[in-house]
This record gives sequence, structure tokens and C-alpha cells, in this order.
Amino acid sequence: MYDISLKRKWDAEAVRMYQQEQVEGLKNQLEGLENQLQEAKEAVVIAKAEGERKKALETALEFKKMGLPIADIAKGTGLSIDEIEKLK
Repeated sequence: MYDISLKRKWDAEAVRMYQQEQVEGLKNQLEGLENQLQEAKEAVVIAKAEGERKKALETALEFKKMGLPIADIAKGTGLSIDEIEKLK
């Protein structure tokens, strides 16, 4: 009886340890996925900002070709006068 009781205790401990390892592994995976999600969100924000800047530069170039005053172009696009003057 003692041996059976001891075996049950060891089996229960082994199951508990296995479950704990599984939970820790899942927690690590979740943390990794959360980090990837945060990085992806940051990449989207950066890409959006770059796209908006590119569009502003394209718009400024078109306005410059149309002969609009540089100060007005700067005001309308949010670009600096120096940036607009460098456009060709």
C-alpha cells in the first residue's frame, strides 16, 4: 500500500510539473507574440508617417511647378521652406 501511495504521489507531482512547464511555455509564447504585435504597430506608424511625408513632398513639388509662392506651399504642406526650395 505504501509503494502504491508513493507512486501516486510521484505521478501527481510529475503531472503538476508538466502542466507548470506547459503554462510557462505558453506565457513565453504570448509575450513573444505581444512583442511582435507592438513592433508591427510601430512599423505601421513609421510607414504611415513616411507615406504622409512623401505625399507632402510630391504635393509641394506640384505646387512649385505651378508657380505658387514657397511660403504658401510650406503653410499648406507643413514642410519647411528649405525643404521646398531643394525640390526639383
